[in-house]
Amino acid sequence: MVRAVPAGAGTDRYCAPPMSDSQPPDPLARLGERLDRARARRGGEPAGSPDQSGTQAAMGQGLRIGVELVVAVVVATGLGWGIDHWLGTRPWATIVFFFLGVGAGMVNVYRAVTGVRTAVGYRPPGSGESDRRPAKGERDDED
Repeated sequence: MVRAVPAGAGTDRYCAPPMSDSQPPDPLARLGERLDRARARRGGEPAGSPDQSGTQAAMGQGLRIGVELVVAVVVATGLGWGIDHWLGTRPWATIVFFFLGVGAGMVNVYRAVTGVRTAVGYRPPGSGESDRRPAKGERDDED
């Protein structure tokens, strides 16, 4: 509901000053105008570096690594708790599976950081060693 303001109320400390046509009444509108003028002077380019893809990729990889570590620990601990609950061996399976989860999470972190994309135990093709294994009875050093 809008109340009528009596004449001369502009000097009252609880009322807003009277509006004029020379400046916008809203401070956010004035800020918007100032931003538009500043963008026009700069040529319309956004502030900061124009290419943020490297930063976003690094943040994505960091988030992935953190989530993989936490999920490995939580899932393994949950499995240990379930086994303890089922067999009545509290807290041994929970403790063992917690440490197995920490180990699995660390392996995932190591593989993500070093860029290993293959399963554990497999060497990537073209790793410097010959991908062909010698047949039975065939020597390695033959030409």
